[in-house]
Amino acid sequence: MVEGLIAAGGRSRRTGEQYKMLLDLEGRTLIERAVAPMESWCSRIIVVTGHRGHLLRPVLETWSKVEMVDNRDYDQGMFSSIKTGLPLITAERFFFLPGDYPLVSSWVYQALLEVDAPVVVPAYEGRTGHPVLFRSTAIDDILSQPNTATLRDYVIRQKPYILDVDCPGILIDIDTMEDYQQAKVWLAAQGGL
Repeated sequence: MVEGLIAAGGRSRRTGEQYKMLLDLEGRTLIERAVAPMESWCSRIIVVTGHRGHLLRPVLETWSKVEMVDNRDYDQGMFSSIKTGLPLITAERFFFLPGDYPLVSSWVYQALLEVDAPVVVPAYEGRTGHPVLFRSTAIDDILSQPNTATLRDYVIRQKPYILDVDCPGILIDIDTMEDYQQAKVWLAAQGGL
């Protein structure tokens, strides 16, 4: 069994007044585009909300595999959201994806699942991206890390298996309105996902 963990609790400061999780990309919000390709491979997806999390509830309540949990300490950063969601993971393996990575193709999840390693990270043209696949044996170790830690540093220390994939979407995160405009252009050029 495999589950997913999506961090969607940040303030979206760099997108100004726009709450980036609800930005529209070809008829779906960013958060829906993060959930959709993961849904085919996961029995359950935990979305950790925080700032403006109440706005995600109406969007995500229609997704039957999604369970939402609120990170009250979202101001402490993404690692606090990860630590909020991890105790809910019950599967042998789980994916982690920041909610602002809306352009990952579904087949990437399948490709990662075919690798038998404690930590599997996708890479495109030599650059690593998301989602990251973990064995659940990592949960206690991650939870024991200080709040000042990052998941990136943890993953590097684990010497992950790097899987080359032909999907630039593993590198595309939406941090600014300029990123959003570029993602819209890229997605339109791909004919949608």
